[in-house]
Amino acid sequence: MTSLVPPSSLTPGSPLTPEQQGYLELKGLRSKLYTVVSGDKVFLYKNMEDYRLGIGITSIDMNVGNVKDTDRRSFDLTTPYRIFSFLADSEQQKDQWVEAMCDAIGEALSNSEVANKIWAEPSNGCCADCGAAKPEWAAINLCVVVCKRCAGEHRGLGPSISKVRSLKMDRKVWTGELIQVFLLLGNERLNRFWAANVPPSEALSPTSCSEDRRRFISSKYRQGKYRKYHPLYGNQRELNNALCINVQCSDVLETLSLVFCGADVNCSTGQADCPSPLSLALTHNQKLQAEFLSHNLNTVLPRSEVTGVMEPQQYSPQHPVTHNGFLFKTSSMVRPITERKAREGEPITHTLVSCPSPSPFP
Repeated sequence: MTSLVPPSSLTPGSPLTPEQQGYLELKGLRSKLYTVVSGDKVFLYKNMEDYRLGIGITSIDMNVGNVKDTDRRSFDLTTPYRIFSFLADSEQQKDQWVEAMCDAIGEALSNSEVANKIWAEPSNGCCADCGAAKPEWAAINLCVVVCKRCAGEHRGLGPSISKVRSLKMDRKVWTGELIQVFLLLGNERLNRFWAANVPPSEALSPTSCSEDRRRFISSKYRQGKYRKYHPLYGNQRELNNALCINVQCSDVLETLSLVFCGADVNCSTGQADCPSPLSLALTHNQKLQAEFLSHNLNTVLPRSEVTGVMEPQQYSPQHPVTHNGFLFKTSSMVRPITERKAREGEPITHTLVSCPSPSPFP
């Protein structure tokens, strides 16, 4: 009979919220193993006590698994590296195990779908911090895709700086808009901002030790040491004004640059009907801008300061192209210089036509 272990008895080492758990006989061993189906994995333990302690024999990723009925009480779990032949205590229990494992396969494939979509942007196929291949984690407010080892250091920064989520396990957070933000920006474009000034001696590699990762990631995101400073950096009023202007168009990278150079995500727009940048973005149907802003309403911004004095700049947002094509040029109605044909024997003369000075305003 399948027994359930109350969640209060689980330790941090044990899988949480199991869909199915209990003893199954593994053919070949002729002994029963405590088996747990949780999320997109199946875990095997020697007994229930080891399960409670989090001491497992193996875990099986169900994105590579296939389940097949073989007899009244038995079924096979096939993986590329081994076939696990299980025997349940009854036919009814066998059906429950098969259903739970099939659900785990479905969840695994669904989770991989998000990761594959994010990796469709080529630069997201490598960690934004160390360059490791196929990173499965992301900082959803910083918009970078990172590997497991770097994700651990991001967690050390705290959620007020880096909100770490899995590409494969945290399905609910990955809305269509958030996926589009990651595809639009990509690690390569983002590192032109976050890592614009990284000294070669401080750069990470996939083999970097934990201490180097911790130092680099803290410098990069907590201090903003390597970022590309926005021309308006240090001018709070102009930064806020620029943010309110930019969220009305589609340039999310510019918004990110403004925010992480000091623009206040919660600043007042001065408009009663759209009091915040987020409401402005929603009003102008800029869903990706709104998605980015919503994940940074309480973000603690990088605290390092630039040296020297930065000259005030006038902000000119880039407007999206609404139409392009060719136009034919026709002759002007009034020529600035007209030439009269010279009669035979007469000298050539020119008449200058003065034109009004152009207005300084469009």
